[in-house]
Parts: sequence; structure tokens; C-alpha cells
Amino acid sequence: MKNLLITLSLIFISLTINAQIQPCSDLFISEYVEGLENNKAIEIYNPTSQPIDLSDYWIIRYGNGSNFADIGDAVQLTGIIQPWDVHVGVLEKLNPNGVGNEAPVWDSLQMKADAFYCPDYNVSNAFYFNGNDAILLGKGSVNNIANGIVIDIFGK
Repeated sequence: MKNLLITLSLIFISLTINAQIQPCSDLFISEYVEGLENNKAIEIYNPTSQPIDLSDYWIIRYGNGSNFADIGDAVQLTGIIQPWDVHVGVLEKLNPNGVGNEAPVWDSLQMKADAFYCPDYNVSNAFYFNGNDAILLGKGSVNNIANGIVIDIFGK
């Protein structure tokens, strides 16, 4: 009986380890930055062996715990992510003379950016998150969000 329990335990451990080692086959959100004022960024990782064109992906923000978002809450991504590399998208607030809602992103974050998004809140507010917002990475077009594919979600 003891040998049977040990054998079953080893099988269970082996299955658990194998289930956890499954490779990712699509992008995922690997980092979320919400700094002081407009220092906001999202890092997306490509775990595949192929470059991925980001023009097939979008970010959408569900503000303040809402279960509804529309095209004004979304932004189409741009660029290419090389295999096993990241894309850092940063809020586009770059005017060094900006104050208040237009305060510039710190130079240290600007240097990490692969692309800047959402310079105008009234056009797209996807990168204006503040801690109680869910961020969704989707595949498809922001012009057809309802038929997009959910790739990853950060937040609730």
C-alpha cells in the first residue's frame, strides 16, 4: 500500500510539472508600470520563436472596475516584437513644459519606450490607467473589438 501511494504521488507530481511547463504560444502582459503622474507603461512579451506584428493587437482599458469599454478606451498597437523580446508602450506625454494632466513622462521611462500611445485622452484613454482599471490585450482591430480575441488580462 505504501508503494502504491508513493507511485501515485510521483505520477501526480510528474503530471503537475508537465502541465506547468507548457510553452506560451502568444503574447502576454509581462509588466505594468503606474508611476507618479503620467508615468504609465505596459510591457508585452513575445515568448515565441517568431517575430510578431503588433498591428494585429490592441490594448483596452476597463476603467474603475467597469465591465464595459468601447473604442475610446482602446488603442491599436504598432511595431514588431522580436522572438523572446518585449515591447514597452508608454503614455505619450512628452512636452517638457507640460503641467498637471499634461506633465511629461520622466526621461528614464521615455528611454525604455518602444512606442508611445494615447497622447489625447479624448481620442483614446487606454493608457490612462490608475490602479483600479483592468487592462486587456486583444487580437484584432479596435474598429471591431466585439469580434477580437482576448489574449491576456491584467487586473479584474
